[in-house]
Amino acid sequence: MEMKKEHWALVSLLLNLLQSLLKFVAGLLTGSLSLLGEAVHSLSDSAASLIAFFSIKLSQRTSRRFPYGLYKLENIGAIVIAFFLLLAAFEIGKKALSEPVKIKEEALPVGIAVVVFSLISSLTLSFLERRAGKRLNSPTLIADSYHTLTDAFGSFLVLVSLSASYLGYQYDRYFALAVALLILYTAVGLLKEEVGVILDISADEEVIGKIREVILSFPEVKEVKRLLVRGAGGKLFVDAVIVLRKGSFMKSHRIADEIERRISEEVDNVEMVFIHYEPAAEESLRVALFVGEGDTLCRGFDRVSKMYIFEEGEGNPKVLEVNPKSEEEIAKLLARENIDIVICGHHPESPVAKWILHKNGVFVWETDKENIYEALSEVSKLKLR
Repeated sequence: MEMKKEHWALVSLLLNLLQSLLKFVAGLLTGSLSLLGEAVHSLSDSAASLIAFFSIKLSQRTSRRFPYGLYKLENIGAIVIAFFLLLAAFEIGKKALSEPVKIKEEALPVGIAVVVFSLISSLTLSFLERRAGKRLNSPTLIADSYHTLTDAFGSFLVLVSLSASYLGYQYDRYFALAVALLILYTAVGLLKEEVGVILDISADEEVIGKIREVILSFPEVKEVKRLLVRGAGGKLFVDAVIVLRKGSFMKSHRIADEIERRISEEVDNVEMVFIHYEPAAEESLRVALFVGEGDTLCRGFDRVSKMYIFEEGEGNPKVLEVNPKSEEEIAKLLARENIDIVICGHHPESPVAKWILHKNGVFVWETDKENIYEALSEVSKLKLR
């Protein structure tokens, strides 16, 4: 069974607790300040892993009050981890500068054994946890894996310090300071990255560029007016405003749905996509009215004798004589004429005719008006001269 995010956080927690306990005991036995500092470091990592565990569990919940989820709890968890690392660095540095260091040589083998165990276990967990974090797209797991790697580097420095003490060289104070600086560097980097996410920093340019390419691959899209992409808890949220070309606006809803689907399929870790659409500046609609006997609006597709086609900027309508044909043939005629809206009494009865209209983005406007100009006035988007 594949381990989930919270399982990895729990493994990290248990290992850090074990390492912290062993390092405290070994540090007290040897008197090594760098080893005691590493014990504090592991203890802070234990608390951070506990926070990671709970933040991952809570981030997966959604509710009416939090419709976008609680994904940012993972980023908040990573920030808290960074503060624990800052605290650890401060404690180690303070002890290195203010307290005398005296290593007890008789306990060095125990200290070296504990540090070797910590080094190997930390390197193994860091590798496995980072790989799981990338696969599960969890910033908290990835952050925790780097902290575990920092713990491994710290253990290595302590190992060098204890080995030097075993050979008669007392450099433990300086290695403790090196451990503190290493932890400080990691903490500052984490804070910079995670605070940016909390403040809704934009996703990287590569991801934005890929999303833009997906949108512009649709021939109906004239331009991307605005594209905002932010991350939270390893998920991406996309908000775009697009401009649709002439003749595409009546199909806008279908186009937007297709763009949203394609982005979700082709870009990793997309949680939500919002596409807002606008007509191009030159957008105009071609509106057809079905006319029957007496120049009144006919009630259905099977009764049309001629068709009036109105377009913005054209003073007089185009008139097409229509011989009695099937609803399917009428639907094909509307598609050939690039009609956006057809005004009549009822939709066609034929499923094939309905499919042809849907496929070509022809919208049927039903009305009970008989006067064609009264019916035309109901289509508010059309402006006639």
